[in-house]
Amino acid sequence: MSILEWCGRIQDTWVSRTISESTWGYPIVGALHVLAIALFGGAVLIPHLRALEFADVRWIRRTGVTLVVLTGTMLFASAAVRYYESTAFKIKLVLLALIALNAIAASWKKHRRLHSAISLTLWAVVIFASRAIAFF
Repeated sequence: MSILEWCGRIQDTWVSRTISESTWGYPIVGALHVLAIALFGGAVLIPHLRALEFADVRWIRRTGVTLVVLTGTMLFASAAVRYYESTAFKIKLVLLALIALNAIAASWKKHRRLHSAISLTLWAVVIFASRAIAFF
């Protein structure tokens, strides 16, 4: 089975149809996705939450990334074939993979400033690629 056929099957699931065919499904999931990104981004980009008396930022990070992946998967399922054909979506996936690799490399605790700069740059480009999906 090709990736395009697989995307067609995902798009034909009841979850996908429920989201894409309802009046409020896609906007609600999209809004939850943006809120999850804000939650996750806050935990990743603002490590100073600890100083503001958050005892443990890790649960915020885990919750945020879980919600981002869940809502992103739901958005993908609603139009899997269209996303599969989108160059901006493919760029976004490559950038997310690079972010993951950078995070693994950063865990070695060498060149922290470089990894931070790379991470911030990649996240900014992911945001632009995400917005480009809607237009290209």
